[in-house]
Amino acid sequence: MSKYHPLSTQLSFIKRTVGLGLAFAALTWLGGCAHPIVITPQLQMLETKSGPISTKNAGYFIAKSDREKQVITPGGGGDKVSYYPYKELEPALYKALTGVFNRVYTLESLDNKDYIAKQNIKFIFVPQIETASSSTGILTWPPTDFIVSIDCSAMDESGKILWKTKVNESGHAEYQEFLGDFALSAKRASEKAFKVFQDALVNAPEFLHGK
Repeated sequence: MSKYHPLSTQLSFIKRTVGLGLAFAALTWLGGCAHPIVITPQLQMLETKSGPISTKNAGYFIAKSDREKQVITPGGGGDKVSYYPYKELEPALYKALTGVFNRVYTLESLDNKDYIAKQNIKFIFVPQIETASSSTGILTWPPTDFIVSIDCSAMDESGKILWKTKVNESGHAEYQEFLGDFALSAKRASEKAFKVFQDALVNAPEFLHGK
């Protein structure tokens, strides 16, 4: 016959309480600070079934200052999140472009005409990226809502602008979802934004003329 041990029951309750408190603290620790997240989406979602649809080469330019730029936007519970939008979304930009063009090159300068000519680059993309975040949660810091905006222009070798597009997409994640990934709403917004961006490329006659 089992016996009731009040002391052991109290200790068990204390352990459970402490455990829950630590788990809660993992999401709320240091109120008001900026928690680092990474907003790179799942790149396999940007793979095209048939591969590149243009025989032309493309390049893209991101200024060093943009690539190193850290952004801080609101999270939940009065906290904030920090990330590097250009550096963390560059893989998605590259993946979206390689799904359309034969080869894609990173340009360190728009003035390096010799390199552009040597690589036979016909289209040069210059993206501008803006982000925003918010949260409906007051007890946890990860953002429940995130917005990614892409304002991108493409020019030819001479610098003449041939094409422009603007994409604005949002992502949402509830508490039960982002427990496994604190940047989930941001990744969902990023994935949607670059998928729409890639679709715009595929449907642009400027890039497919003559293929």
